[in-house]
Amino acid sequence: MPIGRLTENKYPECSPSPSMNISLRQVIVCVAALLIAIVTVVFISQNVSRLGSESLLVRALLLSVAIVAALVAMYPFNPIFTGKPGAYALTVCVPAIIPGFIYYLLLMPAQAGLGVTAEQIQSQLITDSSSNGIIEVGFSYPIYTPTITVSNRELFTKRVNVFLRMTDGNNESALFRAVRTRIPGSSLSVEATVRGMLSESAEYLFIPLEIPPLRSVTGRVVFIISNVEDGSTFTEALASAYQAQFELRNPENGELLYEFPLTRI
Repeated sequence: MPIGRLTENKYPECSPSPSMNISLRQVIVCVAALLIAIVTVVFISQNVSRLGSESLLVRALLLSVAIVAALVAMYPFNPIFTGKPGAYALTVCVPAIIPGFIYYLLLMPAQAGLGVTAEQIQSQLITDSSSNGIIEVGFSYPIYTPTITVSNRELFTKRVNVFLRMTDGNNESALFRAVRTRIPGSSLSVEATVRGMLSESAEYLFIPLEIPPLRSVTGRVVFIISNVEDGSTFTEALASAYQAQFELRNPENGELLYEFPLTRI
């Protein structure tokens, strides 16, 4: 004898919506896209000077890769576009990369100027209480380390060498080149020794300087003053000079790009 009817369960067990399920394949794609975005952003940030030598279109495309990869990584978590990758690409990805192209192809050229400019910020000697401004590197030479700022107003990375020119009352000039990044020949030279001693500090700059587009580089360039007369300090020689100035020159052909006055110590 039947006791009663089985009633239909009005509250079936809840299950997640199929539209919110994320498959293993989507997880793999998401992680891969995120890694691509991170690697691209790190590459851009660590290679500003190198990328500044590339065309504006290449720079815009590289930025677009990072943006699109980041958006692809977020796609599985956007329920509005589930199963609609084409719509997601057209309404989210494409509009997201347009500002980058506008900046590189329109705004950046409008901001650009011509050439480089520079100015001296501070004037320093490497001093030691026992040597009165002389650093011992096998020979006693004054090491002059002025702080300068070099600005690039152009659309592409600029490479420059820095020189110091001192002219006396007889119109005879002495030209000093800043210490170089790569020094050919013997590693026991005075220049190589000074380079090795100072390279551990990020505040020193060695030529050629690389200035990214529409940016500035600030630091201390290093000059080894090797022709100061006996009994005369560099400060005295500089004070007696009729004119003293810095020159920025093209590393390839020595063309003078810019010159600016030296601030006396």
